[in-house]
Amino acid sequence: MEESAQVGWWQRFIRSVAVIPRRPLSFRALKRLLSRILTIALISFTLLTVADARHFNPAQREGAPYRFNITQWELSNAPNKWLYKAGSILRGQGSAAREQDTRDYFAMNVEMSHIRGGLRFAAAQDLRDETAKYQTLLDEYEARADALSRGAEETIESYISKVLVDEGIAVFGDVLLPPVDVRLTQPPKLLIVSPRDKIDRKHEILVQQEVTLSEREDMEERILLADDMSALVEDIGGLATYPASVANGNAMRWTMQAAAHEWLHHYFFFQPLGWHMFDNGDMIQLNETIANVLGKEIGERVYAAMERDSLVPQQAQQAAASNGVEQPPFDFAAEMRQTREKVDAMLADGRIEDAEAYMEERRHLFLANGYPIRKLNQAYFAFYGTYADLPAAVSPVGDQVMRFRERVPDLGDFIRAVSEFSSYDEFVNALEELEAANSG
Repeated sequence: MEESAQVGWWQRFIRSVAVIPRRPLSFRALKRLLSRILTIALISFTLLTVADARHFNPAQREGAPYRFNITQWELSNAPNKWLYKAGSILRGQGSAAREQDTRDYFAMNVEMSHIRGGLRFAAAQDLRDETAKYQTLLDEYEARADALSRGAEETIESYISKVLVDEGIAVFGDVLLPPVDVRLTQPPKLLIVSPRDKIDRKHEILVQQEVTLSEREDMEERILLADDMSALVEDIGGLATYPASVANGNAMRWTMQAAAHEWLHHYFFFQPLGWHMFDNGDMIQLNETIANVLGKEIGERVYAAMERDSLVPQQAQQAAASNGVEQPPFDFAAEMRQTREKVDAMLADGRIEDAEAYMEERRHLFLANGYPIRKLNQAYFAFYGTYADLPAAVSPVGDQVMRFRERVPDLGDFIRAVSEFSSYDEFVNALEELEAANSG
């Protein structure tokens, strides 16, 4: 999930430094390369800031005081991971130590997951004191998890890489380009803005992780009053920075799926599918839906492999079993899809206030059945509708991707095939040809 205004800069930045040396770099050459990276990043950030000043939409206006700085995040996190890996080698830290860090991290993650769940329910019920209490507790756990996360990150990277190499995605030998690189952390939040009379992901901007519930609601309210638009500041599960930012405090299986999802964005970035991601809404949906579908599939394989290797702590196994038993008898997918379809119909008839009242009524229904949605509005559907395999979407893309996947059973072949599409029409035509060939 990235703000579209940042895409051009990021593409130019990656392409300018993605150089693979033919022989080991000398210290002087390495210094020149790092200097080049820093110079390009600083110049690009300056140009990005100027461009934003010229195009001041509601999301940029309200999000400016809290804006998440991708450049700063990259410059601080990428070198830190390299230094950690170098330090591990020098300290002689072996796989056994990393594996223990992985078990300890995900055992703690189960506790963090309960805290995050409490935070969501408190925010959804507008319980300010409870929300602040849970946020403080989550921040404390984030700090504790950071000490264990580096070992867990290397383990995740290793297991995802093995699945991809086994599927023939490596460029030569066991080398993946780009390499799988994950940072377990608290990602930024995303401010999404949609018109009120239709569901459309019109504007968005990444904002800092630390924004409070009151600050989120103030941004949303100001956009409503000043621009007559629907706004939502939402948590995100991951961000395709490099290293990929993947949220702490979620189920272990979900973490594997999210990490794989973000790597797929990295991979597609160097392929036609990723180059054309922001051409239009259909291509955004196609990219995100393919990454979602494949991320879940790869994540399941990774989780199963880690379970076989006894890397899934008992707490995580118990939490997974508990989630399976205690799921309320409520069909969230069907109810959410029904909600989306009815809202679309109301908005098409010009019944904006009726649609908004209906969404709030449905939000309370979801909350009562164990789904803590803080705000259900046009911006909510604009964001989650991007992932066409989710119930908040009404696009045919989700079904089309699943049909394509069924007809290309080999995972590696499927990844390579979809990566070549430069337009949604190309994808649809290829699907039709596959189905015609199979039916014949």
